[in-house]
Amino acid sequence: MTMVEVNCYNKGCGKKFDPASNESEECVYHSGEPVFHDVYKYWSCCDKKTTDFTEFLNIKGCCRSKHNGEKPVVEEKKSEEKVQIQPSDIKPPERMVRPSESEPLVPLPSIISPSLQKLLKNLQISEGSVDAEITKDAICQR
Repeated sequence: MTMVEVNCYNKGCGKKFDPASNESEECVYHSGEPVFHDVYKYWSCCDKKTTDFTEFLNIKGCCRSKHNGEKPVVEEKKSEEKVQIQPSDIKPPERMVRPSESEPLVPLPSIISPSLQKLLKNLQISEGSVDAEITKDAICQR
């Protein structure tokens, strides 16, 4: 009689087993889901986190039971209707009219925040630094 080996579909196990001699505490697997968050990879049922994928695959299971030879049913993703946008539907924004060079310039209002005003009040410039002559090899004093 030949032994028929079946893959175990419990998460984290993946070993081959003989369904006829499936022992009760032979399979070591994870009951939770795999989680991939930022650079960390871990099982939702365990506390061990890792950044290496191979190390993640080698994390020993936290549950014991019989091997499971039934392939889990994967739910199909529902395809959402995609809205097709035609190039004719996209309109560029209206351009502003550029004023002529002969028009007078309009000064923009300058707003100084209160925190900057406070710092400017406390700023002290030494008398000698304003009118001092700067030489070729001078070191910056600020």
